[in-house]
Amino acid sequence: MNEKLQIFKKYSKDKKFYNLPTCHDPLTAKLIEKKGFKISFIGGFALSSSSIGYPDASLITLSELVNSTRIICNQTKLPVVVDADTGFGGMVNVYRTVKDLANAGASALIIEDQKFPKKCALTDHVKLLDLKESIKRFKTAIDASKEKNKKIINIFTRTDALPVEGLKETKLRIKKYINLGADGIFVTGIQNKKDLFELGKITKKVPLMLNITQNISFNMIDVKKSGFKFALFSQQILNAYIDSTNSTLDLIKNNKIPKFKNKAADTLSLLNFKKYLKIEKN
Repeated sequence: MNEKLQIFKKYSKDKKFYNLPTCHDPLTAKLIEKKGFKISFIGGFALSSSSIGYPDASLITLSELVNSTRIICNQTKLPVVVDADTGFGGMVNVYRTVKDLANAGASALIIEDQKFPKKCALTDHVKLLDLKESIKRFKTAIDASKEKNKKIINIFTRTDALPVEGLKETKLRIKKYINLGADGIFVTGIQNKKDLFELGKITKKVPLMLNITQNISFNMIDVKKSGFKFALFSQQILNAYIDSTNSTLDLIKNNKIPKFKNKAADTLSLLNFKKYLKIEKN
C-alpha cells in the first residue's frame, strides 16, 4: 500500500471533516497543497474543460484521464481522489479504469450510476442506470480495487438518483452500495437542508461525500453538522479561472496593463525553480 493511500485511509476513518478543492492541472494541485488542504480532487468537469476543451459528457478518454492523473499525482504530496465517471464502458473497461488509476497514483476514485455515456450532473440530461446494472458495475470496481486481498485504491460509489428518482430511491441505492463493500458514498444533487440531513444520517459505516454548488440553500456549518465527511468543490477553481481570465483579457483589450498580486517570481518559487538551477550546476 503506497503512502498516500495510507494517509487517505486514515483521513477516511478519523472524526474530522474535509474540504476537497478541485485541481485541473499540476499548478492548481500545488496551490491547493500550499494552502494547507489535506486532500485534492480531480473533477471530470474541470479536467475535461481545461485539458481537452470538451464538456463533461464522456468525451474525455480513459488514457487522457490516466495521463493527467499521473502528472498531477507526481506533483503533489496530497492524496488525490479522481472522478472516473462511469468507468468508460463495459465491465472490462471499469476493471481497467480502476487498475490504471491506481497505477497512476490516485488514492481513491469515484464511479457513478449514470448510463454510459454520462452527462454532467448539473444539467437535466442525466439518465440513471438501473439498480441491477449499477450493482454489477460497482462490484466490478470494488473487486478490481484489491490485489492479493490488499487495497490498491479506494472506491467511492456515486449515485445521481436524487434529482432523477428522488429521496427514497437514493436511500435504497446508498444502502445497496454500502453492502457491496464501497469505501465511501458520493451523493450528488443535494440542494436543500432537509435532504442534506436526511441523507447524512443514513450511515456511519463509510464516509459520505457531497458536491458544493452555487445552487445549494445551506451553508458549510450545516454540512459539517449533517454527517457528511467530504465536501467537493468541483467548479469553484475553474469558475475563478474563467472569471479572472475574462477580466484580464478585458483589460488587455482596452489597452490597459493587468497587475496582479502574484508575480513571475512567485510562480517560479511555487514550482521550485531553484532546485532545477542547482541540478544544472552539478
